[in-house]
Parts: sequence; C-alpha cells; structure tokens
Amino acid sequence: MSGVSRHYKDETNRRIMVVNLFSAVGVSITFFLGIRALIGQEFPLAIILLTASITFALSQRIQIHFGTPRSRTVSMTLLITCLMVLVFLLLITGGKDNTGPLWIYLVPPVTMFFAGFVRGLLALLVFTIACTLLFFVFDESLLLTSYTYAFKSRLLYSFLTVTFLSAFYEYSRQKSYETALDLSEQFEQQANHDHLTKLMNRRGCQVTLEKEYARIQRSKKVFSIAIADIDRFKSINDTYGHEAGDDVLVKISEIFSSRLRKQDILARWGGEEFMFIFPETTSSEAVNVLEELREALSYSAVAIGDSDIHITSSFGVCEVSCALPLADAIRHADMELYRAKESGRNKVCIG
Repeated sequence: MSGVSRHYKDETNRRIMVVNLFSAVGVSITFFLGIRALIGQEFPLAIILLTASITFALSQRIQIHFGTPRSRTVSMTLLITCLMVLVFLLLITGGKDNTGPLWIYLVPPVTMFFAGFVRGLLALLVFTIACTLLFFVFDESLLLTSYTYAFKSRLLYSFLTVTFLSAFYEYSRQKSYETALDLSEQFEQQANHDHLTKLMNRRGCQVTLEKEYARIQRSKKVFSIAIADIDRFKSINDTYGHEAGDDVLVKISEIFSSRLRKQDILARWGGEEFMFIFPETTSSEAVNVLEELREALSYSAVAIGDSDIHITSSFGVCEVSCALPLADAIRHADMELYRAKESGRNKVCIG
C-alpha cells in the first residue's frame, strides 16, 4: 500500500517513503490550517490551504496507484509545484498575521531532495526570480499585504542561504551515494567473478543457473549446461609451473569466450573446470557448439615461454528441464564429463 518494493533500489524506496511522509504531513497541516481559516472566515486563505491539502493527497495516490518511474516523477513534481505555489500565494496574501513568508524555508530542502541537485537548483532559481519580482517589481500590483524593504531583502538573503546549504548537502549526499554504489558494485563484481580469467566464478555462476532455472519454470522451455575440464592440466603445472598454468587458463577462457554465441554464458567452475550455460538450447544444439569449441581449442597452439603446446578439453553435457532438479542436472553433467575422460579425453559426452 505504501508503494515500496523489495525490487526497487534503496534510494528509490527511500524517496517513496519520504514522499508518503511529506504528503501525509502536508495534508494534515494544510487541512487543519484550512479548516481554521474557514472557521475564521478567511475564505481566500482557506481555499488556498484546502486546495494544497487535496493536491498533497493526490501526489501520494498517483505514486502508490501507478507505481512506475514516470508516476513517481509526476508525483514528486506535483508535490514540489504545490509547495512552491502554496508558499508563493502565502507571500502574496501574507497568511495569518503576515506569518505566511516563514513557510518559504521549507522550499529549498524539499525541492533539493525530490528534484536532485541540478533540477533542484533550476527550480529554486525560477522560484527565487519569481519571489524577487513579486517583492521588488510587482509589489504594488500583486501583494495583498505590506512588507518593509528590510524584511523582504532579509527574507530573500536568508532564503538564498538555506538554498545554498540545501544544495551543498544534496550534492554531498548524491556523491556519497554514488561512491557507495560504485564500491558495492565493485565488491559484487569481485565476489561473483574470477580474478584470473575475469569470468564468473562458481558463486556467480550458481546465481545465474538459479535464475535460468526459475525462468524455464515460467516458460516451460529447456536450457543446457556443460562442464569442461582441461585434459592433463596437472602435467602442465608440473612441467611449466603454476604461473604458466594460470596463463594457459586465461588463454583457454579467451578461446572459449570468443567462439560462444552471444546468449551463452561461460564461468570458471573451479580449478581447470569451466561451466557453460546455453539458454533455450537443447542438449543436441549445445553439443554442436561444444564440438566447435573442442576442435578450435585442440587446433590452437598455446604459447608457454618458448614452447607452443596443444591443449584439449573434455565436456559433459546435460539438458535441464522443469522436471529435472538443478542439482541433479549439474551432477549428470559431471558424470558425463567423467565418462568423456574415461573414454579417451578430448570428447563431448551427453547424458
């Protein structure tokens, strides 16, 4: 009912909650003051306040009812516009005992928070120009009350000071949020990717597998997975050293990645093992792709120091459907990989 969703970013949910809170407070205050003005037979002020109360309520309902980015933008724009118009009218009429101008200090922080730094500055610039023209150019024709020159000038000076502080705070807040978001993305990247090959690691691959499995539960289609293991990789480490072995893994990952289809996913499953995910692909179609990869790898000479060696890989394939649990599919692919190893290596076996 509040419009908050776990699917939204934290910043989006925070803005939704603040819009709801500000709208609720705005509705309560303007409605109470509007009724009091109505009882006191201050009808112009009562109409202004009650109209603002309705507008605040409308902005909240738009956000909750539609729940789209555009509706949230419309809701915040309506809220800011309503606040600015309300304050501007209070400047014109003076409000209760000429205390209306005091509400002007709400405008900068609210505008900055909802509109952001750049749009907020532009909106506040327009509002400041309008207030300056009202006070010093059209004061005799538009103002329904009287203010001294000292009051008007000091009100604008203090308003500009609050605007500057609000802008500085919003700029600092946005930069801090962007920095935290970048760090979070970097940590997420490091947590889900292999530092050597830059491919997804086992953890990231497991998340992708679960998403793909959830997708076929809805679509009732299939996808295929394959586990590849580099043949006799231990002998490479023993002969050329572990650093050379790392170089070989990087080059193999590059060969695999360059020959996969755009929709296919490659991950380092662990050690010298790689996991392939083929969305909306049958096992026979996956085998065709893997046979091309197997041949490309076996025909490619990998340079290690002054030597060029030829490397092969074995593959185990399994087709995943709604009826087959994901853990069983991975186990079947691993069994087929073992069968490929046992039957001579450099093969693609399908279960």
